[in-house]
Amino acid sequence: MKYPEILAPAGNLEKLQFAIVYGADAVYVAGKEFSLRSYAGNLSNDEMAEAVRLVHKNNKKIYVTLNIFPYNKDIEGIKEYLHFLKSLNVDAIIISDLGVFSIAREMCPNIPIHISVQANNLNYKEVETWKKLGARRAILARELSFEDIEEIRKMVPNIELEIFVHGAICMAYSGRCLLSNYLSGRDSNKGECTQSCRWKYYLIEEKRPGEYIPIFEDSKGTYILNSKDLCSIENLHKFIELGIDSFKIEGRMKSNHYIAVTTAIYKKVRDEYLKNPENYEFNKKYMLELEKISHRPYTQGFYFKEDKMKQNYESSDYISTYTYTGYVLEDSVSDIIKVIVKRTFKVNDEIELFIPDGNFVTAKVISIKNEENIEEIYTKQGMKYFIKINKNIKIPKFSIIRIKNT
Repeated sequence: MKYPEILAPAGNLEKLQFAIVYGADAVYVAGKEFSLRSYAGNLSNDEMAEAVRLVHKNNKKIYVTLNIFPYNKDIEGIKEYLHFLKSLNVDAIIISDLGVFSIAREMCPNIPIHISVQANNLNYKEVETWKKLGARRAILARELSFEDIEEIRKMVPNIELEIFVHGAICMAYSGRCLLSNYLSGRDSNKGECTQSCRWKYYLIEEKRPGEYIPIFEDSKGTYILNSKDLCSIENLHKFIELGIDSFKIEGRMKSNHYIAVTTAIYKKVRDEYLKNPENYEFNKKYMLELEKISHRPYTQGFYFKEDKMKQNYESSDYISTYTYTGYVLEDSVSDIIKVIVKRTFKVNDEIELFIPDGNFVTAKVISIKNEENIEEIYTKQGMKYFIKINKNIKIPKFSIIRIKNT
């Protein structure tokens, strides 16, 4: 049975470190240009070089997205960037455009190419063709059913297959959307999507300008294009049995908390199944953990038939049962922990510390001291502190601090 990789998003160097620490086998990143997530932070050339160093130092892999649909004016810049990636010895390049694919094959013959989900990889003949052209891996469209994927695996056994297992779903086929471009002038196929599908929409009758008619009986409007979030944790074992090579987590724009939890939990479920597949039974505590990260209502997407609708018509808001408040900066073996604060918290707050092995501990904040050793009642965002908790335990670096919302 294959040992599928857990592939985590890394929108910047900080998030990349969380992905590594929490158990990702590989990360996917992007440069400042030529990627479909221009607002993810992304990496400068110097940061990209540092990212490759960090990943390879930890014996992990790094894949670089180069998956825009380019115009003529983009070609020379893409060639220069490919030359740069070649010098770094990245582990793969993710591409959607046939022209970029041909350039990469010519300029970087020793770097594996993964065909992006943007290429609409929907059938075994398409996947087979990419294989014949020299692709190492095909990232399958989210719109496929489990049976579709099963047939592709059977018909094209000698190519790596990657599927999305968690995260946001686009309302357009494999993200090939013009809505953002039409409404805001920002081209989603050039990495500038404004997520117009998440906005409220009303009907207007042309002879009654200014009279807004809700599409359903709700004063808030409607979110008719707003998709739920994909969550495949309960069925991960089925895809392992199928022989999928890589489980991809969406979310280069998501928080450290999101990356830490999704990476750790999907890794634990994968490892738990492979350790004893004959007696495997999904533990619902893992689903409860995924409920703690900020997310929209979950769906199994198109993979499995279900009664639940895949659109969330009521709101585009996230469900947030916990607030991510910071993380641990140094390994701790006492009741004093050095932290950096992302959201303020105070003395006497009950906190959870989610640690890299996928477990968590609860604790109470007894005292807070700033870097000048002055006691404070509240923390401030972006500042570093030494906090004392009511437990004397080992807390590893990069452990997440979160507080349950009331």
